[in-house]
Amino acid sequence: MSAIPFEFPVIEALVSRHAEDASFYWSQLDWIIRSSDIRFERLQHFCQLLEAHLGGLKVAGTTACKISFAALERWQKPGEAFTCTWLALQSHNEDMVDEVAKLVSRHPDQLVRGAVSALAACSLQHFVAIARRWAASEHNPTVQVVVMRAAAIRGDIAAAQLDNPLPPHLHSQNSHVRAAACRACAVTGKTGSVIPLLREALNDPDLQVRAEAAIALGKLGDAEGGRPVLLQSVITQAIVYRGATGATRAQASRRLQRWARELACLMPIGAPEARDMLAQLPPRIALTFALWHGDLAHLPFVIDQLADEDVGRYAGWVWQTLTGVDLTANGLALPEPDPASLDPDQLITETRLDADSGHPQADQAAVKAATAASPHLVGRGKRVLLGREIDAKAALDLLENAPQAIRAMAAQMLNHAQSTVRINVRASTTEQRIAMNTLHDMFSPRAAA
Repeated sequence: MSAIPFEFPVIEALVSRHAEDASFYWSQLDWIIRSSDIRFERLQHFCQLLEAHLGGLKVAGTTACKISFAALERWQKPGEAFTCTWLALQSHNEDMVDEVAKLVSRHPDQLVRGAVSALAACSLQHFVAIARRWAASEHNPTVQVVVMRAAAIRGDIAAAQLDNPLPPHLHSQNSHVRAAACRACAVTGKTGSVIPLLREALNDPDLQVRAEAAIALGKLGDAEGGRPVLLQSVITQAIVYRGATGATRAQASRRLQRWARELACLMPIGAPEARDMLAQLPPRIALTFALWHGDLAHLPFVIDQLADEDVGRYAGWVWQTLTGVDLTANGLALPEPDPASLDPDQLITETRLDADSGHPQADQAAVKAATAASPHLVGRGKRVLLGREIDAKAALDLLENAPQAIRAMAAQMLNHAQSTVRINVRASTTEQRIAMNTLHDMFSPRAAA
């Protein structure tokens, strides 16, 4: 008598919960990149929770796909796009992969981020199979963008698996494909073949392409060539941001913040253009620029922002991150208001999130006096973080122990300091762990000997 194959019972309510929670935890991870208190260990914990729910969906098979795809069609959010793309990649079902590509392509502005994250997080074997299929989809530029941006997150090994499609993609008729190809060029390692193309892209009619080409050139060692174009791109994008509303404003904000961070890293310490940028950018983004630029000469600007109700707490965090001086521990913070006096119906604004993240309200007069009384808090013509210059070993220590917002800056510094192992804090925690372990081996006394 032959045995009857066992099939797991499927409880649709439980599968729906797995789908909802997988999308939720991805959304949390997407936000955590900016967190000033979530460290790598906690990041791994969130990833484990996400993986547990994805595992439940994988076991549920076709039921999970049906529920997840229905949620994507209903909500049209990047978290649901991540979950559906991940399931499609795991299924090895080309029809399902094509279906998720169609769904993402209907609303690319909202959904591409989730699809990129799923492709960046899957195994290299899955990435190669889907990347080669989607990269050749000339009729669907959205999935080409997904491939290029996922390759940029995964690094040069993934980019090398694309059968070198970057030159034709840099000349695509679609500007989003050209911009995404510039991102992939930054990690390809084939500088000789892509740098001339990126220099050509600096004259592209599309603002996004020009900016991404400039950023890529900076990452490939040609900061002088790309910086003037990126500077002008940031100024233009700031104008776009001020005039935008709704979803367009959110996208403009993400783009402006990223470009401003990259420009801050490419601009030499002491450059007069840096001070000009602080005056031309919206206050919060100007503070981010000052932080990533790392020039203590801009502390007076940061101190001036402490009195701004909208960005005061963030300015305090920027000041202590630049200087390494803890506001609360050194008596430089104002007393917190009684929680009972707060309006529970207050809108969740960036100001409210600053408070929820634990940023204290700095005492502006005390901070100003402390800065003036501390000779080491004077611009020294060097880029600093936490009050000191950061070498490769110090950057690696921050990657292990600092919050995500600081880890992102440490990764940028580390990538500029050495080109052997590049690290991206948006990559999977597994890939980050492998990269950090490799760097530990490189910097160990045995390796030095």
